[in-house]
Amino acid sequence: MQDWDAIVVGSGMGGMTAAAYLAAAGRRTLVLEQGDVLGGCTHVFRRKGYEFEVGVHYLGDCGRPEGNIPTILRGVGADKHIEFREIDPDGFDVLAFPSVTFKVPRGWNTYRDRLIETFPDDAAALRRYVRVIRKLADAVDRATTPASTRGMATMALRAGWAAPLAMLPLSRLLDLCGVGPAPRPVLCGQTPAYAAPANRAPAIVQAGFLKNYVEGGAYFPVGGGQVLSATLAEVVRANGGDFRLNARVREILVDDGRVRGVALADGEVITASVVVSNADLKRTYLEMLDPAVMSPLKRKLVASYSMAWPLFNTYLGLDVDLSKTMTSSQIWKFRADADFGPMQKAISWERAGRNCERWLEILRENAGAMIHIATNKDQDTALAPAGHSIIEIMTYLPPDHDLWGLGADGPVEGAKYRDNPNYLAVKDAVTEIMIDLAADVIPDLREHIVWQEAGTPITQERYTHSSGGGSYGIEMNLRQIGPLRPSPKTEIPGLFLAGASMGWGPGVEGVMLSGVGAAGAVLRRNLFAEIRNGRVFGAADQLPAHDKGWDPLAVATDTTLRGQKARVTNKSN
Repeated sequence: MQDWDAIVVGSGMGGMTAAAYLAAAGRRTLVLEQGDVLGGCTHVFRRKGYEFEVGVHYLGDCGRPEGNIPTILRGVGADKHIEFREIDPDGFDVLAFPSVTFKVPRGWNTYRDRLIETFPDDAAALRRYVRVIRKLADAVDRATTPASTRGMATMALRAGWAAPLAMLPLSRLLDLCGVGPAPRPVLCGQTPAYAAPANRAPAIVQAGFLKNYVEGGAYFPVGGGQVLSATLAEVVRANGGDFRLNARVREILVDDGRVRGVALADGEVITASVVVSNADLKRTYLEMLDPAVMSPLKRKLVASYSMAWPLFNTYLGLDVDLSKTMTSSQIWKFRADADFGPMQKAISWERAGRNCERWLEILRENAGAMIHIATNKDQDTALAPAGHSIIEIMTYLPPDHDLWGLGADGPVEGAKYRDNPNYLAVKDAVTEIMIDLAADVIPDLREHIVWQEAGTPITQERYTHSSGGGSYGIEMNLRQIGPLRPSPKTEIPGLFLAGASMGWGPGVEGVMLSGVGAAGAVLRRNLFAEIRNGRVFGAADQLPAHDKGWDPLAVATDTTLRGQKARVTNKSN
């Protein structure tokens, strides 16, 4: 078909959620993905029996029916097809600093008491801090609060006396509560989860994060992150929609002020009266749209948005079963007693004088990383050969192309890098720094590595076409929060937006909320209210069963996987 009711550009979870809801509501919907696998930053890849996550590490509040992700899945009949397993509630996050290791537990009172037990000299200040954050958290509804000025006003009314503190930087809130220097790295140690440092992230963002995880618990999808996009792809097809891979959109077509479809890189034109772009915000406005169809002020505003930093991911396959010696906790390992903000400042490319050797030395002294062990979080799925484990070590790095030996043009513009000696040297050096970090918390790590691979910000940019290789959209700072972020409905009739740069922010939950918001804007109905009241859209009874032979990567690649790319059906095989 060349004519559809709606086209969704990009198959990240914002796009897949929007497509699922549009299709389930009766709109003939086509998803166009420029890569060869659905899912954006939720997709997986396989190497010699190991399955690695690109971006799914934990999800908040998936153990209660009223959690946002379970509610969104239930709204299109997909909730019975995805199972979530809770990560160690006694310490879903372990924050490991040189001077202290702190396990972040589920439960507000347990969290507060553990903070006070660890930092008794700051007991009164910590009580004040937790009281404020919990009051703000109780007022936050992530589905509605960040989406509009009205949502923020409702939050402020609920927050009462704490409302004036909501938009203060987190670091300033700590000042007002009288928190001393010792607890601050721990209190700010989870800010990398939303990619904004404490001196720029509003307290309301921290409150929303802790509400999800400290109050609601941390979870991992059984079968890995790919089950999310694969299941929503089945929803799209069960309701008369479709998806196409290797279909890069070159231009969003606008005639007489209205969207009429898209043109692909090969010149093919596909028409639709609605286009939802889940592509990178800046590329959508500054590359996919003719400058004549929007105001110069709008282009200037979009160009001025500051992006969150991109990620460097190190993937390891180990010939040891870590589930026998370690919990399912997510480990945040920091080389210095400082949180994400000071680390980000220290490892700035400009601060190092744009000198690679100096920058690498600074990184060695100041690095921090998240260590994810999927085989500990999902012990029933064959994510690795029997008796083996997989590890991902993830850190944020500067987005500068010349740090990696590239010129102004990046991989999306055709810059080659795979055989670039400067690129390879920096990639290898950073990989070794990440392994050293992980070796501090995983005994004898180096002796057990049998597979090793890394993805740089340049890799991310190449595969996702995101600005600077970032996966968190525009940064969640004071100038780019809530209603100050773009909304799904644009000034161009028929064009809508989804993704991490929307008001709901980054992360799987944030982008899924943006997808519901985009579909609701297209359909002109309050989908959040409807699905919270139990409404289920579309042909839920037509979704295929997920038996032991069901492979989410096969669905997401639209192929039958064989050989090393096929997953064994259980861990005993």
